[in-house]
Amino acid sequence: MASVAPKMSWFKITLIRSGIGMTERQNGVLKALGLRHRMKTVYHPVSPDTAGMIMKVKELLAVSEVDKPLTQAEIHAKRQPPKGYYIEKQGIAREDIRGS
Repeated sequence: MASVAPKMSWFKITLIRSGIGMTERQNGVLKALGLRHRMKTVYHPVSPDTAGMIMKVKELLAVSEVDKPLTQAEIHAKRQPPKGYYIEKQGIAREDIRGS
């Protein structure tokens, strides 16, 4: 029988608040997670070690669990607006203004 490998989950971790004013130990945890700047997003596999590091600085982070990590290029492409333009709302017709 062929065994199916379990699907690996990842933590998507984003630094929301700055580490300024935090203890040296907490800043070390941020550095170990790879978070240096605000709004930086990193992906780490779900493990008790990573969960423990997240809990040490949980007030500074936004964390979610995802199925696969995205590359920096994929994150950048996801944030780009669609090319071209579209009309959000039609204007008022001239007849409506005159009250005909």
